[in-house]
Amino acid sequence: MTQAPISPEEARQALALIETTTRQMRRALAHGGAPYFLMIWGTVWLVGFAATHVLGPESPAVGGMWLVLDAIGALASFAVGAYLGRRAPSPRGMRLGLYWLVWTVYAALILYFARPRTGDQLALLISLFAMMGYVSTGLLCRSRFLVGLGLAVTGLIVLGYVAWPAWFNLWMAVWGGGSLLTAGLYMRWAWS
Repeated sequence: MTQAPISPEEARQALALIETTTRQMRRALAHGGAPYFLMIWGTVWLVGFAATHVLGPESPAVGGMWLVLDAIGALASFAVGAYLGRRAPSPRGMRLGLYWLVWTVYAALILYFARPRTGDQLALLISLFAMMGYVSTGLLCRSRFLVGLGLAVTGLIVLGYVAWPAWFNLWMAVWGGGSLLTAGLYMRWAWS
């Protein structure tokens, strides 16, 4: 059984449909929570890692500072999720929220029992867990952008930790936090 060849007009229509679908998907992501969550956590990483570099990763003040920044990030994320959920209820949004809650609990348990030896090792592992979350969220939502962002930032995290350990936290502020913040801004304004 052979299939009739597709005409040039049918090919143009199919490509136009793909382009329209891609544009609509990007617009939906831009108006959903993804850009806001990226901007929130990009800012948390930017401020937190920059402060960690200045204070020193083993400073007693670093743990408390990260606790406050993470609490602010979590509250801001919850507020954005609740607002978006009221504006446009979505079972997918609720599932993603639960996914990230479960992810956080498991990451915390793994880190507790793994007991990283240094502050930088702890930061490395938390950052890698976060990028695993972005990649898996991208796979679940069929977002090549989130998958690519997660993989790119993972590469940057490992490169900074291995190649410039003395500058790891400053590296993470710029390339980790800066990448997330820039990606969120890009999604929100370029895809709208």
